[in-house]
Amino acid sequence: MKVSTTDEMLALLPHQVGHRISRSLTVSVVSGGLLGPVARIDLPPECDVRPTARLLLESLLRVEPQAALVVGHESVAGESRSLRRAVHRGLRSAGVGIIDHVVVRDGRWWGWCCRPVDELDGLLLDHADGHPVPDDFEVPAVAELIARGSAPLASRDQVGALVEENPALSHGVGAALATLPEPGAVLLPGDPTGLDAADRGGDDSLDRVPDVWAQVLAPLGDRGDTFAVTDEDAARLVRSLADRAWRDALVAWMSPVMFPLDKVDDESTALLRRHVTTGAVTTSEHSEVVLRRLLAMTTRVPDAWPAEVAAICTVAGCVAWGVGNGSTAGDAVARALRVDPDYRLAAFLDRMVEHQMRPRHRWGEIAA
Repeated sequence: MKVSTTDEMLALLPHQVGHRISRSLTVSVVSGGLLGPVARIDLPPECDVRPTARLLLESLLRVEPQAALVVGHESVAGESRSLRRAVHRGLRSAGVGIIDHVVVRDGRWWGWCCRPVDELDGLLLDHADGHPVPDDFEVPAVAELIARGSAPLASRDQVGALVEENPALSHGVGAALATLPEPGAVLLPGDPTGLDAADRGGDDSLDRVPDVWAQVLAPLGDRGDTFAVTDEDAARLVRSLADRAWRDALVAWMSPVMFPLDKVDDESTALLRRHVTTGAVTTSEHSEVVLRRLLAMTTRVPDAWPAEVAAICTVAGCVAWGVGNGSTAGDAVARALRVDPDYRLAAFLDRMVEHQMRPRHRWGEIAA
């Protein structure tokens, strides 16, 4: 996808952050000629502008951006001014080029082209009304995202709901979890899992359900996504994540930019290759499909089962971070740590999100 103008980047922003943006500051960064992560933060009270700007700049500068687009999303004229100026100054002081310095309000935007040369305030008379933010279908890059299934939610709150328990869906999975043996328990001969010792990776104490995970990892079908699992299979799926080597292998296959494939243990690799005939995920588009399926699973697991909640939310958070979806990654890890503060991988992911530690590899490298 290629975007080259301010209005195209503004149209792309909701698809990058996953929701329509209001009363926020966003900063889109460019490194190596490629769009990088987008930082979004709620507009703070005036008394908190300096510390908010400082924390935001610390995170942004860790990714070593070459250039940035600074956008204040307002409902009242001028409410983003102080934070915009503070972040602008900080980026310039660090040697980051400013692509544009923009205000968006009521469906219109004002940028460099609307102001006197090199000024952050004031408007040229013939630009007083600004420019309309283009509709999605007017921007080819955005239209391509929509064709792939991108659909920004109406608000930031709706994004948070993607990883929270849905009581209308979670009762059946909770009941199914109660019937499963606890991790580490010895299964009796003739257990109903239907998997032999090889399919359990040689560990008779845990059912890894590679057949169900193969459904999660499957590419999107020609007729859209038909992913659906029963409450019983959903319970078995999240319980399998108690095996941390298996959990990490799954993350690597779903998001190899996060966990290197060559670090996966041999047993897990053999098991996945036998059941996932299409192989590991190699594109961000495929990983986003997998992420949607994982998010559907997180809403079905009750908070009353903290180990399972922490595991599936953390896996979903890792995949979200791998495709650049920071909002969902942060929400997923927040729920994981809320129900299980000692879940180690969630703690690591939380620090990655907090400090904007991006994956070392790019998706293009994985495909190659």
